[in-house]
Amino acid sequence: MKTQSGPVRAALLLAASSVLAMGAAFASDSARHEAQAMEKAKLSLTEAIRVAERQGNGQAISAEYEFKNGNPAYYEVKVLRNDGQKLTQFELDPNTGQVKEVKDEKFEKMFTRLKPTAIQNAPTSLTRAITTAETRSGGKAKAAEVNRDGDQLQYEVKVVKLDGGSETLKINGSDGKVASAK
Repeated sequence: MKTQSGPVRAALLLAASSVLAMGAAFASDSARHEAQAMEKAKLSLTEAIRVAERQGNGQAISAEYEFKNGNPAYYEVKVLRNDGQKLTQFELDPNTGQVKEVKDEKFEKMFTRLKPTAIQNAPTSLTRAITTAETRSGGKAKAAEVNRDGDQLQYEVKVVKLDGGSETLKINGSDGKVASAK
């Protein structure tokens, strides 16, 4: 196999680094655009959760702002009914708060690791974890979900910022404090 000469190799490296830089700039622009769209939405993620929880008669276990280029954005919120027997997915319009679609979800896989009673009895709710994450990071929550960390309930919240940056925070379900931030 023949190796490239110095000038050719340097040109290839420069071209490759330019492509990577353009990709990073595009990703940052996309994240910034998404954050701006979330900022303009009339309904916040926590408000969408409250609407879905009322309709689903339970507690949210995950929520996300779905932003697809060219398609209208929506909130997707999964609610575990108070009796722990049903998981329902709600899609809400971020501008009107109207429920666009309701679907029953299978929850056996998720609840092999996490019991419904752990969510129902947690001192910290998903909305409280989101509020904590937004306050700490200075951004808007894009996604949040409940997880298990050992024997403890923990929330993972992804926050986006208007400058295009993002941060993922883990919030303890037992005390509502930030466990980690990346």
